[in-house]
Amino acid sequence: MKIKSKILLFSTVWLVIMLLLVNGAIYFLFQKNILDNDLNRVKDHAESVTAAVNRAISENETDFSSLLNAYLPPNGMIRIVTEDNTSVANSAKEYDLRLIPTKFQNQQFSTVRTLEGTPYAVVSYPLIWTDGNIVMLEVTEKLEDSKRTIDTLLIVLLLASVFLLIPALFFGNVLSHIILTPIQAMTKTMKQIQRTGDYQKLQLQGNSKDELYTMGHTFNQMIDILEGNYQKQQQFVSDASHELKTPLTVIESYASMLKRWGMKKPELLEESVDAIYSESIRMKEMTEQMLQLANSDNDMVLKKESVDLHSLCKQAAHNMEVSFGRDILINDRGLSSSVFADTNKIKQLVYILLDNARKYSEAEIVVELDEMAGNCYFSICDKGMGIPKDDLDKVFDRFYRVDKARNRESGGAGLGLSIAKQIVDAHQGTIDFVSEEGKGTTVKVMLPRKDSEAE
Repeated sequence: MKIKSKILLFSTVWLVIMLLLVNGAIYFLFQKNILDNDLNRVKDHAESVTAAVNRAISENETDFSSLLNAYLPPNGMIRIVTEDNTSVANSAKEYDLRLIPTKFQNQQFSTVRTLEGTPYAVVSYPLIWTDGNIVMLEVTEKLEDSKRTIDTLLIVLLLASVFLLIPALFFGNVLSHIILTPIQAMTKTMKQIQRTGDYQKLQLQGNSKDELYTMGHTFNQMIDILEGNYQKQQQFVSDASHELKTPLTVIESYASMLKRWGMKKPELLEESVDAIYSESIRMKEMTEQMLQLANSDNDMVLKKESVDLHSLCKQAAHNMEVSFGRDILINDRGLSSSVFADTNKIKQLVYILLDNARKYSEAEIVVELDEMAGNCYFSICDKGMGIPKDDLDKVFDRFYRVDKARNRESGGAGLGLSIAKQIVDAHQGTIDFVSEEGKGTTVKVMLPRKDSEAE
């Protein structure tokens, strides 16, 4: 069953139940009230008849038929019944009333009986008859007017219910249409995305801010995220294929030359082995970095401890100086610069940034450390070629390189800064680039001294 049918069925059934309960309560309360009023009226009349009969008995009168006829109500009957249910006096407007069965009561009694769908008010009072025995005076009245009134009320309630159900069904259909239109549009869009492979968003009407608008807005946000992730994936695959194509081509070329002339030309053998080894190492590093980035797309697992940022930067700078013969100046302003972080990840971060500065600058590299407002800061400044202003927002993109030719010569694949950004983000820190073409680049990193998650 479709949701629209369920909504209509549920709303209709619920309305019918409510109408039955409300109209039933109105009907039975009105019926009880009108019948109780009739019964009280007949009781008052029966008291008057009983008083008149008692006076007649005390005055030794014998014409009780005339007396009863004088008090006979419209559509009613008055009779005097003995203990054996025999009628000793009877007066009735209609003969059928005499056929109503009776039962002797030696005490006051009143009720409403329904015979063949017609209500009757029956009231009886005990009295002492002329022979000294206890008899029952019974007054019965046919409540035809009350029955017509009750039947009219029932018809009115039924008609009112029908007239309520018709617009309720109409508005229920309109409501279900309003509710289901965004869902149907969403389903149609998803099927179209599945069929064509093109990401599409819903056309939101107005700005109602209700749940349906929020659902559509959330769907559009999800589409934006999926489309962005898909584009990133496509770009990543394209870039990775492009980056791996060159070393594979180099390896294939040298392997082909080795196969043809390697044994005849020793100098070619040595050159080919060196080239194949170099490209293999670069491919290995590239795949390791890509694997690390792929794993880092999930939650990065950190083993946090107290890390002396000054000592770590000093050791990294010394290793870079020894390995590449570069001058790296450490300016710590006499601060301890201790942070609560993952030692290996921070060490990797520092090496990535120092190596990046080394590749793009031949001049001295300056590392500065500072602390402020419970956070530690360190910056790495080089005097290299700088980064174009339009490219500053791309430096953390995977495979991005300012100078592709130079970076390839130095063995970079453009993944280091992406890894650095993920390391900083995992530590709830910040990393920013300040650069000017032809003058150099400064990368600034902020790391919290305390563990915000522990707090």
